[in-house]
Amino acid sequence: MKYLAKTFAALMITGILAGCSAESIEVAPQSIRPVKLLEVTDVNAASIRVFPAKIAATKQADLGFRVSGQLIDFTLVEGLHVKKGAILARLDDRDARNTLLNREADHELATADYKRKGELLRRQLISPADYDLSKAQLKSATAALANARDQLSYTNLLAPYDGTVAKIAIDNYQMIQANQSVLVLQKDRNIDVVIQVPESMASQAIKFNPHAKFQPQVRFSAQPEQAYPVKLKEHATQVTPGTQSYEVVFTLPRPTQINILPGMSAELTLDLSIDSQLDKAVIPASAVMKRDQDGESIIWLYHADTGKVTPKIVTLGRVTTDGIEILTGLNKGDQLVVAGVQYLSAEQKVKPLHWQRGV
Repeated sequence: MKYLAKTFAALMITGILAGCSAESIEVAPQSIRPVKLLEVTDVNAASIRVFPAKIAATKQADLGFRVSGQLIDFTLVEGLHVKKGAILARLDDRDARNTLLNREADHELATADYKRKGELLRRQLISPADYDLSKAQLKSATAALANARDQLSYTNLLAPYDGTVAKIAIDNYQMIQANQSVLVLQKDRNIDVVIQVPESMASQAIKFNPHAKFQPQVRFSAQPEQAYPVKLKEHATQVTPGTQSYEVVFTLPRPTQINILPGMSAELTLDLSIDSQLDKAVIPASAVMKRDQDGESIIWLYHADTGKVTPKIVTLGRVTTDGIEILTGLNKGDQLVVAGVQYLSAEQKVKPLHWQRGV
């Protein structure tokens, strides 16, 4: 009985030891390192910037009369479209008409006197000095008549161009002074898009290449899904007061699909690349490392079909605030690792995190 107990105990110990040995020789599965990837979708997209913008009228004028008087015909409303040459407002013109009648009478009298003096001079009945005086008086009367006609025309306020009445400053029947603002007229054929550009980007923002691959475009808050091409119009050469930025103005024909008014907000997309012909990509500095054996700059490309990474030699350009320029070695569609590259090895299997960003 004692022999059987010893035998059973020995068998149990042997089984336990065998189980421990089996577990100890099992190989733990190799962990797959997660990596952050960046896909090269456009080598120039790092230079594509979006600026907040304001809509402004291409041309705007504060209109007023050149003479004083009382308004007697002023029925415009804000937002009304008017044609060039249309009468926008009228002043009481009775005084101007009376003055014109006086000047016409003076001119007729001076004309008759000039003709009479000419005949008398021909007959040598007056001196040349008398004739010259009559001639001068006729010129003076002619100038006074022209001025009276102008003063009468100034009692009508005409539209200098096709536009929209943006603001009305006074009411009908008021007494107004010469050059007092009556209304604001905005030209409505084109509209301007105004942005503020930091001094570091000003030199690129004021260059316009009509043959560039990416052209400036604007999106309006009222229709954000639609982009409209714009052209550079003008730019300031002095900084905007209170800022260290410059005002740059682009222009475009007024869209017909939506009603865009001055003062509305928009977003202007601009290519600030230094040379649009160079295929440069800008990637984070963390994606580049120097290889120990030869000192070459490399990146790690991810291959979606195999799930592995391989090193690739690249040529570096300038170091910018957005990262490092890659002159050669990257192609559109490449996916590269942008973090933890020092822990990678050739043909290592990795798994991408769900985080991507265009270049």
